[in-house]
Amino acid sequence: MNIPNRTKRNTLMLALFILLSSSLIAYLFLNYQLKKSINSEFERVVESTHRLFEINLKDEKEYLDISLDELLLSDGLSKAVANGDYKAIDSIVSPYYKKLKQSKKAVNILTFRSEDGITLYRAHKPEFFGDKVSQQRKLIADTNFFKRSFDGFEVGKFEMTYRVTRPIFYNEKYVGNLELGISPEYFLHELNAVFKTELGIAIDKKLLDIFSNKEEKGTVAIDDRYVLIDNKQNLKKYFMDENRSESLYKVSMNISLKNHLSESLGHLIVGFDIRDIAEKNTNFIYMLFFMIALMMFILVGILHFGFNKILKHFSKQVYKDHLTNLKNRYALDDALTSQKSKVLILSNIKEFSLLNELYGVHVGNETLIQVAHAFKEFAQEHSFEVYRISSDEYVLLKNDENFDEDSYSKLTEELHCKINSLNIVIHGVDEIISIEIYSGIAHDHAHSLEDAQMALKKAKKNSLSYMIYSKNVDTKESSQTILNIKKTIKHALEHKNVVPFFQPITDKNGTIVKYEALVRIVEFDNGKKNILSPAEFLDISMKSGSYIKIAKEMLEQSFSIFASRSEKISVNFLPNDFLNPSIMEALIIGIEKFESPNRVVVEITEQEGVENFERLLHVVKKLRDIGILIAIDDFGSGYANYAHILQIKPDYLKIDGSLIKDILEDNESRILVQSIVRFAKELGITTVAEYVETKEIFELLKSYGVDEFQGYYFGRPTDLIGV
Repeated sequence: MNIPNRTKRNTLMLALFILLSSSLIAYLFLNYQLKKSINSEFERVVESTHRLFEINLKDEKEYLDISLDELLLSDGLSKAVANGDYKAIDSIVSPYYKKLKQSKKAVNILTFRSEDGITLYRAHKPEFFGDKVSQQRKLIADTNFFKRSFDGFEVGKFEMTYRVTRPIFYNEKYVGNLELGISPEYFLHELNAVFKTELGIAIDKKLLDIFSNKEEKGTVAIDDRYVLIDNKQNLKKYFMDENRSESLYKVSMNISLKNHLSESLGHLIVGFDIRDIAEKNTNFIYMLFFMIALMMFILVGILHFGFNKILKHFSKQVYKDHLTNLKNRYALDDALTSQKSKVLILSNIKEFSLLNELYGVHVGNETLIQVAHAFKEFAQEHSFEVYRISSDEYVLLKNDENFDEDSYSKLTEELHCKINSLNIVIHGVDEIISIEIYSGIAHDHAHSLEDAQMALKKAKKNSLSYMIYSKNVDTKESSQTILNIKKTIKHALEHKNVVPFFQPITDKNGTIVKYEALVRIVEFDNGKKNILSPAEFLDISMKSGSYIKIAKEMLEQSFSIFASRSEKISVNFLPNDFLNPSIMEALIIGIEKFESPNRVVVEITEQEGVENFERLLHVVKKLRDIGILIAIDDFGSGYANYAHILQIKPDYLKIDGSLIKDILEDNESRILVQSIVRFAKELGITTVAEYVETKEIFELLKSYGVDEFQGYYFGRPTDLIGV
């Protein structure tokens, strides 16, 4: 009897050992998977936060650039800065700043400075001005020194702001700069709303020492190097409190906040509290451990089956939203890991938080349940998977390799019609609740959710019901084009690729009497010659400060070529060019190469809003005294001032091409051209017709009495002119 009893006892001990060992292994494995899952989730959140932070930063930079462009184009602003006129600046900027603050409350700095760094005006503190900018402020000092725009983060007195600067030019001369600053708490608020994390800002202690040697409130030391700016996010409460376990609060400082020189000033801190997740999963693991042990004691033979069944239950609990019974964010993340192309529609309820405040959480929850039911019906009708990923956010997901924008636009409109037409009836609430939704749509296999969030954000910003993510949502292309043109202009000036092209001008007999110099930029791409017209680069050159160099290069080359020729040379000037000493000096030096200055024709291109006509008239008279001929270009284009013509008394009137090109069919053009010719003849002014492309136009204009002709009928602009 002893042997059987001993055998039973040994068998029982072995079974218990196996059971306990298996349970321990299971517990350790689940605990390991839990930690791995939490770490992976944290890494994903950090990566997504970083990506969205950079996108938001670029979007805000573009918005601020547009805002500053709008401000700098204000009438009289450049002149007011040049004159240091505080009252004039205030009258222009004050209403603009109030408007800007209404749309961007986080904007807390708008400052104008003179070219030597003296503060002329602060929109945010208009009563303070006149101080000298500190040389420690690298961004501002560099703007003053290089006379071009910079942007980046900057540490002020125990705070950090994102700043954008712009140089200000008046009459092509640098007169000062404009600085705009926005609080980074604005970015943190948006990121918190998206990722449900806690964010803070850490600054290098050395930077704080620049401004003060005193220890101030509002900051707390993180370690030997960094200081945390207290932005009321309670970050320090979680990872600095000694009574809490650091393992229950994960922190990343991998996102650098850089200044305009790409120097790291500090870091964006991403904090993720895993206590609730860890506690729920730990409790579940204990329950699971107990159930496994119990089932093993009942029947060792079905241990494997029971364990798998419980694991399935665990997975189901983890991937289900318990309020609506829809799949949750974890399930969506798993679905998005596959490499198949998907269409993702992200929707959220307009002003749902207000509904919660008015009616209470119970009514809000019941609303979410009924909305979830409507989403589920729509998903079943159109073969989508449906998820609830946060309080009032729902996702429809569908595998689709061939994304058709029109089809999904109609589908989204059908979704909105269904949800927006819901009549939500809740017990205890007298009125019927109606809601509206916004949606963002993305088609991708890697970052669909983030793309849809950007599209949703744009839809809200533009007051649209939905938006499909595309490159246009990121608005990067136009900025890249302008940057490329700036690089092209710089390269062209450095390598003498700004060249004059010449178009012939003939008399009534078709004999060439002069040439007009027209600016071009010549590029060579893999041996292929590419020619840029003024329309592609001239406006950008004016805004970037390179226009004067282009104008001087054109004058130098044109006069060098025609100094030894017999024909006249005609060069173009904008009215404000006559007010620029540098351009006028280049003109005078070029004319010295000619034995007879009357072979040089200066064309004044008509332009609306000449700043100082009296000064322009004075310069024109000086040029006439030298012997230079004067022409009014594009006459009849819409800005002509006949009184100015009588004062300037030009030698030539060039009739605008817009009147010539349709003259055979347009009776009004014929009447206007005849009127201009009569007006010119009575004043003894030679008329020149542009855009003469056919023999019929040529013969008609001759019959009207036009003196000279220019257009493709006689020759296109070229850089090589035969002797």
